[in-house]
Amino acid sequence: MITGYDIASNIKAERNRANVTIDDVCKALNISKPTYIEYEKNAELIRTKFLIKLSNLFNCNINMFFYTK
Repeated sequence: MITGYDIASNIKAERNRANVTIDDVCKALNISKPTYIEYEKNAELIRTKFLIKLSNLFNCNINMFFYTK
């Protein structure tokens, strides 16, 4: 079962793979830095619309956020 922590870890991994800064993400999503940092800690409350925007920004399939090891 995937948790908010798994999704958060995958978001961070995809952001790093795409070489996108936290500041770039915050500007693209129009959210505050503390909000985004919280998403990279535990994405349990992240909205689907943000996951879609993140997948576009990181140029990855949205399913990558739900990958478990």
